[in-house]
Amino acid sequence: MSNQCPATCHSYTVEPEAGFVYQTFKAGEKLILERGDKNNILFLMSGSFEITSEERRDYAVREGHFVFCFRAYHYEVTALTDMEIVRAHFITAGAACDMIPFNSIVGKIKKINYKFTQVAFNEPLELLLNSVRLYLQNDMKCNHLHAAKIQEMFVIFKFFYTPQIQLRTFYNLFDRNQSFASLVKNNAPRVKTVEELADICGFSIQHFNNMFKQEFGDTPYSWMQKQRILEIERLLTETNVPLKSIIKMYSFTNHGHFALFCRKYLKKTPLKIRKEARAKREGESEQAVE
Repeated sequence: MSNQCPATCHSYTVEPEAGFVYQTFKAGEKLILERGDKNNILFLMSGSFEITSEERRDYAVREGHFVFCFRAYHYEVTALTDMEIVRAHFITAGAACDMIPFNSIVGKIKKINYKFTQVAFNEPLELLLNSVRLYLQNDMKCNHLHAAKIQEMFVIFKFFYTPQIQLRTFYNLFDRNQSFASLVKNNAPRVKTVEELADICGFSIQHFNNMFKQEFGDTPYSWMQKQRILEIERLLTETNVPLKSIIKMYSFTNHGHFALFCRKYLKKTPLKIRKEARAKREGESEQAVE
């Protein structure tokens, strides 16, 4: 099949925020899903695999089933046999009317006993996945196509799966307090600004600020600044990371800028903080020997 879209087409050259990937694995090969900014759904087209995460260990998934992998967790997938999967990835799934209506059923969460589990394909979903697999096997990378198919996938979840199955499957997306705190803590070290943190967590800045205040009792900027101070203090007192590396890591303009920061928030220069921490450790070591 020939690719009719020119190589310069923007829709072919930009990595989509939401889309599908087709992958094949030999028995024993692994797929690692790191914590990050995207949720994943693994649709097992053939074969079988075992998945381990903070939610469940060594869980076997059968052909014709799918599992939802929440972006705040680390997942390790091991192929038990030769297998092929279609992997859907997305950041949010509740903004459009054709996606799962989170707000209308979120009040039912407490009635659901959540357990990470697999869900069987139904006929509409299987038709969608077969078409997506065909497109991907023919290297169709159009972002518009991927976005349309992601929307179609959520339409199928909405109209062809019961609210109970939706809640059990996507529980972590509904459980706002737990998942929001996890998202913030896991992603905060990767960004430098509140805007970047809101974006990587998949929220508008206004909604993010409101949720953050409710969850942490502080503003995002103030909380991030406190975390920055605590981490710099830890690096100075508990590690031997060179000062120039810390300066580069936290984007200080020079040593003087870093020293001013330490005097303001830690009340001492970086060298004095490190010297006192080293002396304290040596003193504790001598006492232990005695």
